[in-house]
Amino acid sequence: MVQAHGIPVETGIAGLTRAFPAPETIMALEGAGAIGDHLGPLGITGARARTILALARLFAAGDADFGHSAPPEDGIKTLLAVPGIGMWTAHYIAMRAMGWPDAFPHTDHGVRKALAPRTPEQILALAESWRPWRAYATINLWNSL
Repeated sequence: MVQAHGIPVETGIAGLTRAFPAPETIMALEGAGAIGDHLGPLGITGARARTILALARLFAAGDADFGHSAPPEDGIKTLLAVPGIGMWTAHYIAMRAMGWPDAFPHTDHGVRKALAPRTPEQILALAESWRPWRAYATINLWNSL
């Protein structure tokens, strides 16, 4: 997607020549046909293409703040309102983009594998004692595999 629609940049770093497309660039794709028609050939499913478009609209309207100073609960609530974004994705974005140390994508395959045979409910209960550092625990669980 970055190669096809990204913004050319000069970085001086070999191979780093484009930035992710601006929200307006993504939104303009829809004007020339269905968003899936543009992103599908890149391997992006129609449902994911529509989610990307919805996120672009959020950013373009100024309705999304996923920065480090934003309240993570608000960011998660905003993300969960986007069709195609579930709890795992919302917590992953809160962990990586927002830097929230208590994000916990408890349904993640790696987390579930590392804590097998526990159920998702048992994993959540166990993780309560890890607050407010559950994102660090997630990374440690991934690294344990």
